[in-house]
Amino acid sequence: MSAGPWNECVVVRSADGGLAFVSTAEDALSLLQEAWPQRRGPAYYAAVAACKEVLSGHLPAYVARITFLDASREAGIAVAP
Repeated sequence: MSAGPWNECVVVRSADGGLAFVSTAEDALSLLQEAWPQRRGPAYYAAVAACKEVLSGHLPAYVARITFLDASREAGIAVAP
């Protein structure tokens, strides 16, 4: 399994209008833990867990991307997959 780059980058718009380009589980986990809005539901926690599992080699990278997209939608964050 690969913890490398995702096949397709996810572009996330922050509350201040800036853009973040997320292309790995490491990028996603950093954003989830350091700059995520307070709206944290089940999809947020699933994404954090998936990213950690990808980084430890227990899940393929695409799982982190899917759960990150779900968490973004849950939080009302605009994304461009």
